[in-house]
Amino acid sequence: MSAASAASPATRAPASPMRGAGRLAWYSFAKLVTNPFSLAFAIALPILMYLMFGANQDYSGIWAGHANVAATVLVNMALYGAVMTTSSAGANVSLERTSGVTRLFALTPLGPAAQIAARVLAGIGAAGVVIGVTYAFGALTGSRMEGPAWAMSALLLVVLAVLPTVLGLAAGFAVRSDGAFAATSIVTVLCSFLSGMFIPLEQMGSFFQSTAPWTPFHGIVQLVQLPLTGWDGFRWSWVANYAAWTLLFAGVAVWGQRRDTGR
Repeated sequence: MSAASAASPATRAPASPMRGAGRLAWYSFAKLVTNPFSLAFAIALPILMYLMFGANQDYSGIWAGHANVAATVLVNMALYGAVMTTSSAGANVSLERTSGVTRLFALTPLGPAAQIAARVLAGIGAAGVVIGVTYAFGALTGSRMEGPAWAMSALLLVVLAVLPTVLGLAAGFAVRSDGAFAATSIVTVLCSFLSGMFIPLEQMGSFFQSTAPWTPFHGIVQLVQLPLTGWDGFRWSWVANYAAWTLLFAGVAVWGQRRDTGR
């Protein structure tokens, strides 16, 4: 018997809390992209809204900065598809809580932060699929952007999808399992409207214009449009909005997970 195999549990080095995070991320991603109903809805609804408000309109071909108006609508609709996909992916953890899977994870070396990170990576990957399909459809139906705007806006959409993912995780861990999806849907829909994702803030009343900067998705909506409208309009307050809400929801998710597995 080798010395390594003969070592007692007391002297054996503890496993890394990140061990298994990659496998969990891949499993979660595969589960998301192989669900035809949720994935199709997250793609079909943004495309339908883009066709209604962005494509084949009198103003669609007007250029504003580095893209035409149809493309600006396309980016916002792709953002909404990413928000729906990632927030639902995070809320899926409520089903794992019901089945007892999260308590099984507590018996493994995989730490709470690693589990959150793995699910965030899975959500980002699924968002990339939704964004890719939506962008491809837009390119075939009149959306026009300069090359760097296509690449940079898509990259921002994928990276900034961390926020709705941790929002879903916060609801999945902190809310009762039968209400997690409802809570996530209410927050995402309301905040999408209030942030100007569907209607430009300039066309909304003064009350909504004053409250929009404090809503969770305001920073994302403004940041993803910068490659199209120009970086001269960049504001650090948009980054602060994104970072503050991301940290808040991530903290709630970690707290809820520890509370759930510690009972």
